[in-house]
Amino acid sequence: MRARLSLLCGSLVLIVLVGSQMGRGAAGSKNATPPTAKELVGVWLGFDSDQLTFTRLDLRADSTGSCARVSPADTILHDQGVHVYRVTKWSVNGWNIEIHMSPVSNAFPVGYVKGRIGLASLRLTIGGPENGGWKEEPFLHPESRIMISNQETRNRIEAVEKN
Repeated sequence: MRARLSLLCGSLVLIVLVGSQMGRGAAGSKNATPPTAKELVGVWLGFDSDQLTFTRLDLRADSTGSCARVSPADTILHDQGVHVYRVTKWSVNGWNIEIHMSPVSNAFPVGYVKGRIGLASLRLTIGGPENGGWKEEPFLHPESRIMISNQETRNRIEAVEKN
């Protein structure tokens, strides 16, 4: 009996070790594929890393778009109004994105916009030459992802509070 139990335990250990090595090899050899430009088309929303500027970026299929930035209403910076830009060109190279923007309304000139693409995010760096150089770093998510998640959580909270 004891010999059978030892054999069974040894077999289970061997199965677990071999199985985990096989799974690791298969998963480890597959790299994530960067999104195409077509997959990035749409509206992206988010705040800068300092939480003082909200950005709405609309990327269109023809590699143009628009961008608007505003500070939250509960800050004194909100008095500066909404800064609107025209996206004249945007392109994707692997996990990197580059965006060319020109000011349209109440906006400062932008020297560059570049960033990294995540699986469902854009981490951008926007900079310009004024005042010795400036840099802002918005972290954006697809509008649909935010809106759907917000609605689902709102509905669930309301349902729980009714009970």
